[in-house]
Amino acid sequence: MVSSSIDPNRHATMADVETAMIDLLARDDSVMAQAARHHLGSGGGRARAKLALQSAHALNLSFATTRAISAACELLHNASLVHDDLQDGDTVRRGETAVWKKFGSNTAICLGDLMVSAAYAAIASAPVDQLTEMIAHMHQRVSDVIGGQHADLESDCTTIADYNDVARMKSGPLLGLPVELCLIAANRQADVSAAMTASDAIAIAYQTTDDISDAECDIAVGGLNFLALVQGEMASRAHAARQHAADFARSAITIAKNLPDGSGDGLVALAEKFVPVLEIGEAA
Repeated sequence: MVSSSIDPNRHATMADVETAMIDLLARDDSVMAQAARHHLGSGGGRARAKLALQSAHALNLSFATTRAISAACELLHNASLVHDDLQDGDTVRRGETAVWKKFGSNTAICLGDLMVSAAYAAIASAPVDQLTEMIAHMHQRVSDVIGGQHADLESDCTTIADYNDVARMKSGPLLGLPVELCLIAANRQADVSAAMTASDAIAIAYQTTDDISDAECDIAVGGLNFLALVQGEMASRAHAARQHAADFARSAITIAKNLPDGSGDGLVALAEKFVPVLEIGEAA
């Protein structure tokens, strides 16, 4: 995965991350490689890779370590999307046909598994003394998100506290992982728990906001949705959801701003999306 022709002193870019992922998944023309190119080529915000690039740059990590963390986190996220589409029966991802719909369920399961394996291959290329700790932490966060996905599919939440637990477990681990791995690589392990708390709060803010557009469909089929847990007309429920999201976003901003050397600035930017614009302007 690491090319000797690349200047190790330059900063890693998104293009480097994209190349690393393709190198690990799609070097030939097999069906699996075609499915990988189809999914990765559909776009997406690459939010987790961006978080890793920002945090790694702030902490002055090397090119190889930055690329390793960025690719690993993005691969894990995309693996979760491929499996999630299959489990939910969603036929479209990012405006394109979902992998399971285009290539079949077996290919989707195998591609998701391949992406997880590729993520560990990616992180293994990080030339740091903390590699063992990073791999162990990555496994723990993958385990957390799997638990969250299972809880989302199987649990019957009746309280907002239960909802918050499922939301943070489902989305928080892979959202915070880029910053957490960068902190470990930079020997800032004492700050990892704060990054985890911030990403958990952002996950709740994101999931609550996302539920607003999905409310009618989710409620009709008995799916997990914040608006199903509050009383009133749909407009007032949506208002409560936005307020809930903003409260957690504010908490995340406060925590992330205190991460060392600006390594949490990417998390701050994400959290600000869930706080009213006027409020952000006043804080600035």
